Amino acid sequence: MIPFPGSLRPAPGEPGAFLLEVAPEHPAFEGHFPDLPILPGVVQVDWALRLGGEVFGPLGDFESLEHLKFQAVIRPGEPLRLSLAWDAEQRELAFAYTGGAEKKSSGFARFAPRP
Repeated sequence: MIPFPGSLRPAPGEPGAFLLEVAPEHPAFEGHFPDLPILPGVVQVDWALRLGGEVFGPLGDFESLEHLKFQAVIRPGEPLRLSLAWDAEQRELAFAYTGGAEKKSSGFARFAPRP
């Protein structure tokens, strides 16, 4: 499990939104790619799902990722915003990363209720 960035903080007055910046020395960048480091998509998804569970409580058993899009790379030190929304009826967590006005990535994770 890759640790959250040290700069991660809730966006003031916006439940489910976070501001973050991933420092160049963060372990998420190790080996991904040495000459042009980018934040791996699997790390982006992991952080969104883990934070979703912290914000909205237990989400259930993971079932699938849908409409997953990586639209622009995330580079070290880039200021980011992560927005999360939980639809309890659909058991779906929506997430989106943006950097300034640029969409970076987004998707939906579906969960089954736990017995």
